[in-house]
Amino acid sequence: MFFDNIFRKMLLPSSVVIAVLINGCEPPQQINQSSAQQLAPQAGIPKAKGGLRAPSTETAYALEYFEPTPENPEYGTLMVNDHAFLVPEGVPRPSIQSVYLLSHWEIKQGESVLDIGTGSGVQSIFAAEISDHIVATDISAKAVETAKLNVQRFGLQDKIDVRSPGDLFAPVKPDERFDVILFNIDYPSNQYTQFWWEIHERFFAQVRQHLKPNGRIYYQIGYIDNIPRVKAMADKNGLRIMRLRMDERLIFRRAPIVFLLQSEADVREQLRRKDIAYERQIEADKRRTDR
Repeated sequence: MFFDNIFRKMLLPSSVVIAVLINGCEPPQQINQSSAQQLAPQAGIPKAKGGLRAPSTETAYALEYFEPTPENPEYGTLMVNDHAFLVPEGVPRPSIQSVYLLSHWEIKQGESVLDIGTGSGVQSIFAAEISDHIVATDISAKAVETAKLNVQRFGLQDKIDVRSPGDLFAPVKPDERFDVILFNIDYPSNQYTQFWWEIHERFFAQVRQHLKPNGRIYYQIGYIDNIPRVKAMADKNGLRIMRLRMDERLIFRRAPIVFLLQSEADVREQLRRKDIAYERQIEADKRRTDR
């Protein structure tokens, strides 16, 4: 019944690959707290005590948050594996959804990246391990300040351009195009948060203007009931869902979900070229057989 309900709601085309991972209530992966605390002073990070752990996501990344201390009240310390980020009050903490997005985007050497809703800069900083051209944006001035601080601490100023605060694509130049666009902004999850749809609708309406040919969008929205609305926004704006990755945790109503989307026109052109190549191969095989 659980799977029947999910798939009735999805209404996705047959070309979409759906991966559903179900976790029980296993204990989260442990991070050695003493190691995290040893890392903090070395990088100029407040030494933290205790903290909140994110549930395990069965991914390559682990997440642990240490609360600010009386000695360092301004910043908490967010550990993503061995990367330590400063996160002040007022800037959203990276969550299980953030880590899930981080675990399921793919960036190739030489590709340009736009990180919308960068927050403390986690997506951009990990992307900089591959890409030399990353633009990070956020509507929050405090988030932009925090992202710049973390980028500087990691010495990535030459790779990551954290722009002045702005709504969605406002900080992006009209003619700028990217190979990969990451979207990690909050989403509707109940009757009181439906206002988030307006932001998501505008993102879908504008995103194709900033995609390079065959560019890819990795879009995170962690709530199963939102999938049909995402499908409708994609169809309306000439985008195709190429893949959907979902990790449903039975103890939460929310679920990390990452969509891979591409321009419908790009997908059709790719298929056309494959058909032409296939037909040419058939003709070549036929000529060899006739000899």
